[in-house]
Amino acid sequence: MSNVTDHRWLMQYNIVNLVNQCRRLIRAEFDANLSLTDPELRHKLAHFAGRTRSQGMQRLYGEIQLALIELEGPDELVTPEEVQPTRYYRGQPVDLSEHRASKNEKKEPSKAGKPLMYRGRVVAQN
Repeated sequence: MSNVTDHRWLMQYNIVNLVNQCRRLIRAEFDANLSLTDPELRHKLAHFAGRTRSQGMQRLYGEIQLALIELEGPDELVTPEEVQPTRYYRGQPVDLSEHRASKNEKKEPSKAGKPLMYRGRVVAQN
């Protein structure tokens, strides 16, 4: 389903009307043609609305955003913890919270009582 582009928002007459007005203003100001079938239309509208000097374009994009909120609901906030994927080491999931906690403590392992080995031979005793 991630490959399928969701164009349900373009099925609303009032939103399509606002998008077409934005397309006309973008064509006049930036000389760029936007297609309604473009899968990146929402991102391109946001891009041009951020770069425009026209208050009318910014107002129209704001109205589109409000209409989308009414249609789809508010955007969900994504926290950085949700974005990070689970890391695996040799097929097993790794718990990074223990690693971060031990890294913050900066505890050095005690070497007392362990002999220093080099190529199978004991080199020094601690």
